[in-house]
Amino acid sequence: MQKLGNFLLKFNRIRRYSRSVKPTTTLLLSVLLAFVVWFIAIEQENPMTRLEYEEPILIEVRNMGAGLRSLQDLTNRTAVLTLRAPQRSLESQQADDFSAVIDLAGLTAGSHEVEVVVTALNPDVEVIAHEPRQLRVQLEPVISRFIPVEVEVMDSAAFGYDWQEPLSEPAEVEISGPRTLVTQVRSVVASVFLRNAKSQVEQVRPLIARNAQNLEVERVVVKPGTARIVVPVVQPPGRKEVVVRADVQGLPSPNYRLTGVKVEPQTVVLLGSPNALREVPGFVETTTLQIEGATDDVRERLALILPENVSTAEDSVSVTVSVEALESSLTVRRHPVVQGAGDDMRITVSLEEVEVIVSGPLPRLELLGPEEVRVLLDLTGLLPGSHLVEPTVVVPEGIVEEGVIPEAIEVLIESLITPTATETPEPIETPGTPVPGPAEPTDSPGGETTATPEPAGATVEPSPVPAPDQPGSSPTATPTEAN
Repeated sequence: MQKLGNFLLKFNRIRRYSRSVKPTTTLLLSVLLAFVVWFIAIEQENPMTRLEYEEPILIEVRNMGAGLRSLQDLTNRTAVLTLRAPQRSLESQQADDFSAVIDLAGLTAGSHEVEVVVTALNPDVEVIAHEPRQLRVQLEPVISRFIPVEVEVMDSAAFGYDWQEPLSEPAEVEISGPRTLVTQVRSVVASVFLRNAKSQVEQVRPLIARNAQNLEVERVVVKPGTARIVVPVVQPPGRKEVVVRADVQGLPSPNYRLTGVKVEPQTVVLLGSPNALREVPGFVETTTLQIEGATDDVRERLALILPENVSTAEDSVSVTVSVEALESSLTVRRHPVVQGAGDDMRITVSLEEVEVIVSGPLPRLELLGPEEVRVLLDLTGLLPGSHLVEPTVVVPEGIVEEGVIPEAIEVLIESLITPTATETPEPIETPGTPVPGPAEPTDSPGGETTATPEPAGATVEPSPVPAPDQPGSSPTATPTEAN
């Protein structure tokens, strides 16, 4: 406003002066004065402003030479701008309205100071300063190496179990990047958690390149970036994990139903000689729990009935039998059905039958057919060995599965693939080696002469030729392999 006041004082002086000049000159002075007034008014409403732009601008890297890579990470470098523009123009600016670029065209391997070029898309906005003005770039040739995959097991298997040498697919991977970084890589590691596993663990894990200090080497590319890891988990000799099977006798009170039997712990580890453990099935039973006439949950700690010469760290377990007001329930026995096993596997299930507790409308339960409730054991992906498999129960519509006894079943998987027999090499004829003739006749007990037949398809291999100084020796023919 002070500028406008000063201008009006000067305008009054010019107006008094213009009275003494020609009319044409007066008109021109009036137009000029009107333009000056308009310009001052606009400047007062939208003044020129200088400020530091708060949002950093990402610096783009262009034209890096083929086969080169920067040793530094240039992907997140930013520039801070100082701008001058009309206030309204500055208020409408966004980060996309500016570009910051370093151009590496023509640069070879080595260290370079490259200028950062900043451009504003709005011509009314002037970039009067920016930081940094230059970037130091170290360019290096790109190299690659193949490195085996190492598996790092981060925790342990369940008590009584050991994990064996992990398998990785692929077994080795390619790493590439700037020469200095690639040469620092000493291993490519996949980390796996077993989380108290009792059977093999299979996971797809990311691969991390590490240096000699076991620190991650960034800015190298690992191809492929993940690997499928399989960690076999087995029981060592002298130990065997089995399921605990609660012996529940009796029925709840009328108008009540049995909804489940829970055993804690569900499994125990037996200790003993390999021969003694081999005779133990995949379960041990508890002493009898009588629930006759129960109208509420029954909880007791029951002793385990252990085979001879077998012990365990826990000689008793907690058994909870859940009892609820009866809608209607039924306990049926079913044979487990194995699924997901290959034709080259022999499967042995420790239990022939399991008990399934189902509930539903009483008329529907009375018409329940034997094929309507099925117990499935899914062995998909399991390797040969002993496994505890949780059964899956399939029930028809309107029927609810309340529980299965036992909650897990031991399944033994054996491979039927046998190693290929090594073929006997063909004999090499040597000059002077007698050729075996037909089998000589022998006298039968009845006085008849019979010839010993050769096995059909047998390959006859001559025995070593006796030395000339061993009289009485003669070659014999021996069957070596039958087709």
